[in-house]
Amino acid sequence: MPHAPFVPLRIFSAYTMLEGSIDPKAIAKQARKLGFAAAALTDRNGLYGAMAYSDAAKGAGVQPIIGTMLAVARPGTVDSELNGKPPMLDWIALYAQDEAGYDNLCVLVSAAHLDRPVHEEAHVRFEALEGRTDGLIALTAGGEGALARLLADDQAETASAYAGRLEALFPGRLYIELSRRGNDIERRAEEALLMIAICRWSRPIRPFSPRRNFMRRMM
Repeated sequence: MPHAPFVPLRIFSAYTMLEGSIDPKAIAKQARKLGFAAAALTDRNGLYGAMAYSDAAKGAGVQPIIGTMLAVARPGTVDSELNGKPPMLDWIALYAQDEAGYDNLCVLVSAAHLDRPVHEEAHVRFEALEGRTDGLIALTAGGEGALARLLADDQAETASAYAGRLEALFPGRLYIELSRRGNDIERRAEEALLMIAICRWSRPIRPFSPRRNFMRRMM
């Protein structure tokens, strides 16, 4: 069985300062140059380049995938429980699958900036995801996500409970993300991540593919 073509799902534009440096329009041109049929723009806590990227992708013949890396406060670490200390922030990768998903992305990234104390970094509480996950595909964000971090810290029970909460929020749309970049957290968590994926999700692995109709509308 032939492998599906590779699609990059973690691209930061210049709007993700200190990590991305490329203009959103140039992302589409580079994706075309490299032969990618699709590419995902996933700036941190924002959709700043979504429209410009989508328009450029149409001209380049590349399917745009619109997403974000959303900072989420880890349950149990909110400020009221830590005597005023800021919560522990993890990341989750979210991708719009349809129009409802894009609308939910807009609400969540806005909440990350507007619905948190001004002295804290942009984020949402975990509870903010409730009711805002329709039309969204979620990846656990590798070593930046709570699942890998908890497993790397030998907190297997807490990690399993966290995975269960994500599974309930994204039924059939949650993917365990494995990254092999030499990161110590990812290395220590990989075996346990694989076991969670195998034990909790026994359905066949299917290609990641947001619905094309919505992507055409975005263009």
